[in-house]
Amino acid sequence: MRDRGKVSLSKLDGNSTFQVFEDGQCLSTGLNVILGARSSGKTETLTQINNSCENVKYIPQFSLVQRDDTNYEKEFNADVTRKKSIFSDKHLAPFKTVLDDVLSIDTEVNKRRVADYLDTLMKSAEEAQKFDSFSRASLFNETLFDLGEHTSLTELVGSVRQLIENIEFRDVIDKYVDTTALKALACELIVILWSKAYERKKKTLVNDIIREVKSKLQLKTSATQIKDVDLYRVMFEHKKLLKFNEIAKLLQEEKIIYQESFQGFKVVCKQRAFQGPGEIKNVSGQKVAFSDAFRDYAHPAKYLSSLKANEAFTPSEFYKYFACIEYEILNKDGFKVSGGERSEFRLLQEIKDAQNFDYLLIDEPESSFDNLFLKSEVNQMLKEISKSMPVVIVTHNSVVGASIRADYIIYTAKELEEQKITYRRYSGHPSSRELTSTDGKKINNFKVTMDSLEAGESAYMERKVGYENIKN
Repeated sequence: MRDRGKVSLSKLDGNSTFQVFEDGQCLSTGLNVILGARSSGKTETLTQINNSCENVKYIPQFSLVQRDDTNYEKEFNADVTRKKSIFSDKHLAPFKTVLDDVLSIDTEVNKRRVADYLDTLMKSAEEAQKFDSFSRASLFNETLFDLGEHTSLTELVGSVRQLIENIEFRDVIDKYVDTTALKALACELIVILWSKAYERKKKTLVNDIIREVKSKLQLKTSATQIKDVDLYRVMFEHKKLLKFNEIAKLLQEEKIIYQESFQGFKVVCKQRAFQGPGEIKNVSGQKVAFSDAFRDYAHPAKYLSSLKANEAFTPSEFYKYFACIEYEILNKDGFKVSGGERSEFRLLQEIKDAQNFDYLLIDEPESSFDNLFLKSEVNQMLKEISKSMPVVIVTHNSVVGASIRADYIIYTAKELEEQKITYRRYSGHPSSRELTSTDGKKINNFKVTMDSLEAGESAYMERKVGYENIKN
């Protein structure tokens, strides 16, 4: 039941009316259309529904219309990028893991350690004949224990534990693996982990003693003490950086990484190399210049070092500065969307986003969009969404009001009674002969529908004759 896509309301079991206001006014659990003359209370009714209900998606009139070309385009691009930023982070997540793994590597420090080791090794060899009792002591040039890491073993214990505790796929796991055996494996792995942790603790204590003894021996002799260096680790980190360079350059190759077709539009996501420091600055959202670091952009490992050298940059954001992820919205012909098409795309996105809400309210979509788009794209989506939630549309347009085939109609009226203006709502099903207000008054459904959507029956008939003449 949590998945809205798996729940629908049928005419038989759902699609019934429910009370929305205290005066007894009802709505359909499906598709509702609000009709009425200007200033009769249509938008006010929509606002009341918005205030009375929880978790509502409300698309006000003109909210998606293009006003200023430049600002609207920026707003549109920012909106698209924001909606797709989750995908961008997901795409860059593996690279972030790689970057975090090499972030602590300092090549300059490694070079100095190796140089110091070689220098002291050579000097020690030259001074071998001059060693005294202190410099001949076994611990004088003793190397420290390698403490190592138990990350893989810890992860293995976690994986086995996950197999034991998993509920969702319990039947499949039990089919191939005995739970008792898994528990025994987990226990044995934990014992090994404890043992290794204890061994590491002992090595740490011994290393502390060795450092202290070596320090005191050095004070009592003039002989050169060989500097400690883990050559294997230095070479391993060097190989890591070479692999990091390869991965970063692959990430900078221009290619389409994601594309999605959506109601006649296509969302295309590309990756490519940054073309200048300004683009990186825009991605970072910071005021700090990237000019100095960008000089090393062609060499990812050096570029990473340049980024680390600037304290103004945030290390946790570095992964965003290696490749540009950009989005384009294309129309059905494969070209970038025009101003009007941008508004259409945003409306469709807003309607699609309604799937995360419990109600969808739209105020006069025809104010911003043409009839062909409304009938072919919008009506279809609204009809589909109304299968899983109440949808309410305010309209004067026959394409939306009539062609969409609503489940329920609400007609708002401003009436004069005893020299006083009274606002009243009439409602009923589209097939009903009359619509009824909450205080029992009735009104002819055909007449109000014709007046609201077709400017009256006579105007409708005139247009019908005109269309027939054109056709013939």
